[in-house]
Amino acid sequence: MFVDEIFLTDFRNYEKGHVAFDRGVNIIYGENARGKTNILEAIFLLSSARSHRFSREAEMIRFGCESAKISASFYSRGRENTGEIILFTNKKKQIKINKVPFEKTSELMGVFNAVMFCPEDLRLVKGSPKDRRRMMDIGICQLSRKYFHALSQYVKVLGQRNKLLRDNPESKTLWVWDEKLAQFGAEVIWFRKSYIDNLEKKAASVHKDICGESLELKYLCGTPVSDFSSKEEIRRQICCDIQKVREREKKLKTSLSGPHKDDFEIVINGCPAKLFGSQGQQRTAALSLKMAEVGIILEHTGEMPVLLLDDVMSELDDFRQEYLIRNIKDMQVIITCTSPLKYKNAKKIYVEDVKQ
Repeated sequence: MFVDEIFLTDFRNYEKGHVAFDRGVNIIYGENARGKTNILEAIFLLSSARSHRFSREAEMIRFGCESAKISASFYSRGRENTGEIILFTNKKKQIKINKVPFEKTSELMGVFNAVMFCPEDLRLVKGSPKDRRRMMDIGICQLSRKYFHALSQYVKVLGQRNKLLRDNPESKTLWVWDEKLAQFGAEVIWFRKSYIDNLEKKAASVHKDICGESLELKYLCGTPVSDFSSKEEIRRQICCDIQKVREREKKLKTSLSGPHKDDFEIVINGCPAKLFGSQGQQRTAALSLKMAEVGIILEHTGEMPVLLLDDVMSELDDFRQEYLIRNIKDMQVIITCTSPLKYKNAKKIYVEDVKQ
């Protein structure tokens, strides 16, 4: 997969912007706060319909404007394509691929794949469960529209159920939301467990290559599930746990069981990396997870995703930089940094030249 060029209109700090990329390594450089990350954010938006930042859509629209537009040409699934996303301050975003409107965001999943690695991803090791759930969700959504649908439905059901617990915890209709929570929750958990198992295999191999240490990922399910053999079995176990925590939920007025409580633990040489990993070990683990994401997409689609590296080179020592550079062959890579890296055959793009 490759992105050939991208046009920005009223997106973040760009009134008008245009970048043409090579299909190898591209280096976008310039001073901080000039809009380098915004270019990567726009590309990532085309792959997942969401920002890699914790941003609302309105925040991506240039101040004082009512809409923002991202247009791109890219190569995917053996053909040249065009993509367009228009964000609005007061209504749902519009998505078009090859000039065909998509009614549902889920239709975009898998059309174009990208993996983002930024300094914030170091939180994957020592950050909150929310950071790790987000990584799982973005990774799986690019591979499965079924997962995107199940996750969207689960979030809606969870919101309705929590509202009922707040407003009327003794309601006789709570069982309806219990059933739906278990149904969609089982789908989400089944996908996440499978994804973490696959991610662990690939990340462990990368981690071993980099530093010779062992790496494990332990899926920590938000419901005490012991049998992941089928979605139906997971659903049954969620239903059982909901009954066990029913009275506590009524008192606390919130849902206590389900994948909204999920997490995964990173273990290096048998010890939790969050508690005992050095800074170098934690950074290696984060790099291993991102390279594993690349491997999973390649395995699933038969194509390398576009790799977006947002100012991470400065966060990695020379040894880890060298490993990364050795392993980004045969794929398109777009790197942001404050000064142009010394990299053979890379296209160098000065960020000020992007603005038209």
